[in-house]
Amino acid sequence: MRILHLADLHLGKLVHEVAMTDDQAHVLEQVLAMVRESRVDVVAISGDVYDRAIPPVAATQLMDGFLSRLVLDLGVRVVLTPGNHDSPERLSFGSRLLSGRGLFIAPGLPGDIVPVTLDDAHGPVTFFPLPYVTPVMLKRAEDDLATGDFNEALGRVMAGLPECAGRSVCLAHCFTLGGDACDSERPLSIGGSCHVEPAHFGRFSLALLGHLHRPQKVAETVFYAGSPLKYSFSEAGHVKSAALYDLAADGSFTRELLPLSPRHDMRRISGELDALLAVAAADAGRDDYLWIELTDKGALFDYASKLRDAYPNVLNITRAAYQAAGQTEDGAGGIEVRGKTEWEIARAFFRHVTDAELEPGEEDVLRAVVEEMLQAEGAEPASPASSADTASQSEHAASGQGGLS
Repeated sequence: MRILHLADLHLGKLVHEVAMTDDQAHVLEQVLAMVRESRVDVVAISGDVYDRAIPPVAATQLMDGFLSRLVLDLGVRVVLTPGNHDSPERLSFGSRLLSGRGLFIAPGLPGDIVPVTLDDAHGPVTFFPLPYVTPVMLKRAEDDLATGDFNEALGRVMAGLPECAGRSVCLAHCFTLGGDACDSERPLSIGGSCHVEPAHFGRFSLALLGHLHRPQKVAETVFYAGSPLKYSFSEAGHVKSAALYDLAADGSFTRELLPLSPRHDMRRISGELDALLAVAAADAGRDDYLWIELTDKGALFDYASKLRDAYPNVLNITRAAYQAAGQTEDGAGGIEVRGKTEWEIARAFFRHVTDAELEPGEEDVLRAVVEEMLQAEGAEPASPASSADTASQSEHAASGQGGLS
C-alpha cells in the first residue's frame, strides 16, 4: 500500500498578520500532483488541518476543494484525525456520510476510536486515527480518573484499542520524546509534561504523527510529516516535504521525502540599510517572506518604508544595535534604570542604540533636552555637565536617593 503522509496544514494561518491561504493553496496543488503521479492509495493527515477551532471561510473552502479532488477526482482514500488546533466536532461533521466515499475523519474524545480497514493486493491494513488526547479530555469521560499527564493519557487510550491481525498504521497528534520542536508549534501544556513515549507506538507497523513542524524520525517506525510550509522564522533552515511510504506485505516499509516548493520562501537577511537596498533589484528572492536585521549603528530615518519598497514581503525588521549594545557586566541585555537619574538613563539609552559614547557636543544637546523635559514636568533640572557632576550623580544614584526607581 502506498501512503502519502501530511500533517500540520494550519489552513487559515496568519504569519505576522499575513494570511497564508494563497501559499497553502500553492503547496496543496503540488500534493495533488504527487498523489496523481506516484499513484498513491491513501493520504493520511495527522492533525492541525486548520490553524484554529473556527477557521476562516477561505480556509474551509480550500480544504473542501482539496479533499474533493483527492476523493472524487482521483479516487484516493483519505484518513484524517484532528490536532490540538482543530475542533473535532466541526472537523468530523458529516463523517459517517463521507466514509462511504472514502474520506474517514476521526471524531474527538470522549467517544470510541473507530479503526479503518483498507485493502490492497496483499490484504487488509488497519488504520487507527487517534484524535489529539489530553488528560482533561479523559477526565471528562471518566470522572474518577486522576488528571495525570499526556503520556498517561495516551497510554490509557492505547490500552483501549482493539487488537488487529496483520499490518496496522497509527495516526496521532502529540509531542513524542526525541522530537525536535520549533517556535511555530503551540505548547500543549502550561506546566507539567506534554511529552509522550515513542514506545506507545511499538505495536503498529507504522506510526504517522503530527504536531512537530520538522519532518523527522523519532523511532524505527515513528515519523513526523512536518508542516508543508514554514510558519515561523525558526523554520528558515527547514526543507518542507510530503512523506511517501510503501507498506509491504510483511509490514516493512520504505520512506521517501518528496520536497515541496513554497510560493514565497521564509528567510532572514542582515546588513546595512544602503547595502541591502543596493542589491534588492538583483535578489531573486526579493519577494520572499523576510526578517531583515539592520547592522547600522547610527541613526536611520524612514528605513521601514524604504525596505518594504525594495522587499515587498518584509514581515519583521530589527536592528542589531538594539540587541547587542548596552549589555550589563553579567552579559544581560537592556538598560538598568533602577537607582539612576533621568540624565543617566538618557545617556545609557544613547549608548544602547548607537554602541558609542556621546561626543561633547551631542552630550550638551541631549542634556538640554532632558532638562527641558524635567522643567516641563516640574522637576529639578540636572546640573551642567562635568566629570565632577557625573561622579557626584553616580554616587547619589548608588545611594538610592535620586532619579527613577
